[in-house]
Amino acid sequence: MSRRSIALAVLVSVAAVLVAGIVFAAVRDRNYESVATVVLSPSTEEPDRISSLLESFERSGTLGTYVELIASDDTTREAREREVDITVRAVPDTRAIRIIAVGEEEDVEPALRSVIASTEDRETALSSLFVLEVLENPSSPILAGPSTALLLLATVLLAILAGTAAAVILRRLAPLPVQDQRPSGRSTQAKPALRDR
Repeated sequence: MSRRSIALAVLVSVAAVLVAGIVFAAVRDRNYESVATVVLSPSTEEPDRISSLLESFERSGTLGTYVELIASDDTTREAREREVDITVRAVPDTRAIRIIAVGEEEDVEPALRSVIASTEDRETALSSLFVLEVLENPSSPILAGPSTALLLLATVLLAILAGTAAAVILRRLAPLPVQDQRPSGRSTQAKPALRDR
């Protein structure tokens, strides 16, 4: 395989990756997200009880119970009607819970507020010694997932990698050029024997 053929194959590989990446970045669906954080606080103001409640918090299962309450179908009904996805995550080693709404730009923030309001209405059924408080209000909608600039940068890097890989593979598969084989070292021609006269 000639150098020209290898160069052409490399260019085709690079162009294919670039075109695929640019098309994907242009036509992909862009969702928005809004994020809020709530925290569980002791419902009592008595210092002695607060201390004992905080000590037993991890063993009580309260955090997991609230996560299930927030993520339940009844609590997220209005959000689902808006076709907004709700993700609920307990923040490790804290009493905080993060709630993420993903969907259309105009729907995510109202949907998230409805989830928090519904949780506050329903938490009395838990008879919990903790109350839900909003630590961080729902944020303004922001684009979810990687930005277009980041995707284009990744596309360029993948294109370079594809071109390099194609060049290396084709050079290894290409037959080595035939070289003139010239004898090296001493001549093997037989010298005429000297005859004694």
